[in-house]
Amino acid sequence: MRMGDFFTSQKTEPPVLTPLGLVLMLLALFIVIYSASRFYKQKSFQRIFQGLQIVQLVLLYGWYMATQAPLTESLPFYHCRIAMFAVLLLPRRTSYKQYFALLGVFGPICALLHPIFDPYPLPHITLFSYLVGHLALLGNSIVYLMNEYDYKILSNRRIIEITFGMNAVIFLVNQLTGGDYGFLKNPPLVGDYGMLGNFLLVSTVLVVALCGFSLLFKRLKEAQENRIFLLKDWRE
Repeated sequence: MRMGDFFTSQKTEPPVLTPLGLVLMLLALFIVIYSASRFYKQKSFQRIFQGLQIVQLVLLYGWYMATQAPLTESLPFYHCRIAMFAVLLLPRRTSYKQYFALLGVFGPICALLHPIFDPYPLPHITLFSYLVGHLALLGNSIVYLMNEYDYKILSNRRIIEITFGMNAVIFLVNQLTGGDYGFLKNPPLVGDYGMLGNFLLVSTVLVVALCGFSLLFKRLKEAQENRIFLLKDWRE
């Protein structure tokens, strides 16, 4: 493999995922979920995911700038890309960071169960970014939520407000650039229901999913606190 092939700007066809490739991707998904929920308190473990995310974002956006990629695909307005920056950069224990961490769990799971690759030959920076970026986002999000989750700062109503507000901004960006950020023009699997229909469909799916994940992490946090309380009581 030549380094030029990895960074080429010549489009071809999206790579076809083989059965072995799918199995390996699902195995990586399982390993990240298990390890992040198991070792979330270890600082060295946290830095691994943070470092991978930083490397992935620097390489991807460095490539976009070097190749002068069009605004239809190079802006950070895909849901997972917004979450990547938010989980890395936003202050701890804020409603926005917690929201995007929940999105950073749901989004990568969907992306890896139903991958949509860019039309470049293997191996390529966009494929590296897709796989490593989503896995790092998933790990960072789980680690953050296991350590910091607080259901009091992110109500279901707030999830609805942020989701529809975010998608309204993405919708406007799509109108200005002609892009398909957030898949608001062509939602995967379900087809095209028109601009308003797609906006409502994608927003509703996100709201339902994130409210469900919020409840899940609330239950995990409660179980975590109960174990700590019982252990403390037993020691006393």
